[in-house]
Amino acid sequence: MNLIQTTGTTNGEGNLTLTLPLGQPNTRFEVAVVAQPQTEGGTAAQDWRTAADAIREQLRATGREFSDSTELIREDRDR
Repeated sequence: MNLIQTTGTTNGEGNLTLTLPLGQPNTRFEVAVVAQPQTEGGTAAQDWRTAADAIREQLRATGREFSDSTELIREDRDR
């Protein structure tokens, strides 16, 4: 999996168009996009990680755990 980080500006209708030069013609790709407004002093990648950490801390404060779904899937499979 390749991680491609870039910035862009939306058009007047609020649409952002991405062009990803992957160098592999006629190949299907799975694409995941996280779009977040860019803030001064940080990149969107840093911002979403900070937000994820804040959510984990909020869950811990309430006694809930932020768990890895892979382990939950294994538990369901083994039942």
